[in-house]
Amino acid sequence: MTTSDLHSALLRPAVVQVLKAMGFNLAKPAVVDTLTDLTARYLVLVASEAAQTAASTHGDNIPTVQDVRLALEKVGALRPQMRATEEALKPLVKVDGMLVPFEDLRGVRNFVKWAEGPVHAEIRRVGGLASGESDNVADLAAGMDENEDYVTTIKKKHSKTAEESRYQGTTLGKDGDIQPVTIAGGPVENLSQWNMARSRSGLSAGQTASTSPVSSALSTPIDSTTKADQG
Repeated sequence: MTTSDLHSALLRPAVVQVLKAMGFNLAKPAVVDTLTDLTARYLVLVASEAAQTAASTHGDNIPTVQDVRLALEKVGALRPQMRATEEALKPLVKVDGMLVPFEDLRGVRNFVKWAEGPVHAEIRRVGGLASGESDNVADLAAGMDENEDYVTTIKKKHSKTAEESRYQGTTLGKDGDIQPVTIAGGPVENLSQWNMARSRSGLSAGQTASTSPVSSALSTPIDSTTKADQG
């Protein structure tokens, strides 16, 4: 099973649960597969837009709530929304006693209204994530951590506690910790020092990375190995 197949298999039950919550009791496998593929493409699109917004606004790939909001606007999930030029023409508004630029938040309010409404409540109930009687978004988010989703249930079938360390470094777990590579017996101890030495060597000799002695030295073993393999 490829990584793509695994991701589709994990997403498929969620799509089926949403269909069931919307009143669909039967669906052909091809229909479910198509909806799963469309859902995956949409999630990737939102995530890509959020990452690009984060990179352009604060120079990293960790999106904030504001980045996600802008991404949802770009993909058309938050509507209606004024254009930035229209918002700029509006007078300042007072928020918590401070005057701030006007922002059209109708799309955000509609999204929050949907999250606190009966449709989303039914989706959570079918998915086994019903979190009490509260319809407050903050309470709903807090309640999600107290319920077991179907992925955790699957993991517990293979391990009674679903311990995360068992799945570390896999698709179902956290990424493994990146360990520094130590260079033994050389003039430097790690790759960071080697890279710094390489940069200083290139600058002092007035060479570019492509013509530096270090770059040429690295290509030699690869060439010799290739010739040996061919022989």
